[in-house]
Amino acid sequence: METGCPPEIPAVSPTFFGPGACNYSELGEVRMDFHLSDEQRAIQDLARTFAREELIPGCAAFDRLADGEDAFPWDLVERGSKLGFNALAIPTKYGGAGANVLTQCLVMEELSAGDPAVSKVYSHNWKALFGLMAIASEEQVLRVIPDFIEDPRYCLGIAMTEPNSGSDNSLPYAGDTKSGPMLSAVRDGDHYVLNGLKKFIAMGKQAKMLTVFGRTDKSVPWTEGTSAFLLFPPKEGFEIGRLHDKVGLRLYPQFDLLFDNVRIPVEDRLGEEGTVHASRRNITNIGTLEATSTALGIARHAYELAVEYAKERVQGGKPIIEHHAIGTLLLEMFTRLEASRTLLWRSACSIDNGGDDDPKLARATKVMAVETLNYIASHAVEVWGGMGVMKEAPMEKIYRDAIQLYHMGATNQLNILKALPLL
Repeated sequence: METGCPPEIPAVSPTFFGPGACNYSELGEVRMDFHLSDEQRAIQDLARTFAREELIPGCAAFDRLADGEDAFPWDLVERGSKLGFNALAIPTKYGGAGANVLTQCLVMEELSAGDPAVSKVYSHNWKALFGLMAIASEEQVLRVIPDFIEDPRYCLGIAMTEPNSGSDNSLPYAGDTKSGPMLSAVRDGDHYVLNGLKKFIAMGKQAKMLTVFGRTDKSVPWTEGTSAFLLFPPKEGFEIGRLHDKVGLRLYPQFDLLFDNVRIPVEDRLGEEGTVHASRRNITNIGTLEATSTALGIARHAYELAVEYAKERVQGGKPIIEHHAIGTLLLEMFTRLEASRTLLWRSACSIDNGGDDDPKLARATKVMAVETLNYIASHAVEVWGGMGVMKEAPMEKIYRDAIQLYHMGATNQLNILKALPLL
């Protein structure tokens, strides 16, 4: 298939990394000599320009809308897609740019510094497609990707979470048949009949294709009895339920989805029955690093605004950045931000170079980044003083968005629990 990438983002060359970019030694240890290629810097600059010139000024108004139904910035999403962000991570054989994990992280940080909700639209689509490619047949993949590449408003959804099934999906109890997703998927001839409720599903209304996870066998733990299905709305019996009114990332909508005898053809089942859990493990680390990049983008924006304000705000006869209490605080923010980014790049490079794809490293990276984000966001509000909590200033939105990252890509407590057995 010929590449469908727009000219702004070229298809990735075999030398996408620069010659010094995070290589492995003979012992399998990562050399910390990060060096971005010219292509990576160009894509990073493109994302930064789009974030500063369009996302920051364009998203603030949407965030204020009381009716969340109207708070989806379709025009901005479309413009970013036409720049190539939606297809950035798609392999070149399907028409995407084929960007590696580090490049995805670079772009996510830049876009998230502009608006994390819009950046999440793109990265969520990447994650959904990675999941699809991990478990779908080639024929099923080709039913989705060409339209996804062609349509700048094509969004995807992952219908996994349920009212009583959240963290259990990531940390299942051994032998427990009552935890995990319980949406029923019962075979009826050449169809499966789906009944149940999904909760907090990102892009549930906007998605033109949803990957739906349902229990095909409730007599065994969900890790052995869950299957995945393609669903192309509209579909008889499928309804969009409540739109959740969130504190942060308001432009990244999450819905309840209702299934009432929804019939899915057998050919739309992904893989064999009950095998979906093993397939999902292959994309967990990349999804964790994507959430980490989002956190770093918000943190960097908060830090930059804090420094800018501290240089302009004069108290005690001099800019407040010259007061040690503020200056040392800003340096601590800078140090944590740089340390978190270094760990993120280390994790991304370990995947890109085919080395130690270490799940505990990815989870530790996310834990550190979220703690860094909330440290920087809260102290940036403090640096801004009274203006920090005014809705006319940018800090209060940043703080609201920061809180949301505690609950994205699994909570910090869950990531720690998942990493502990791997020490």
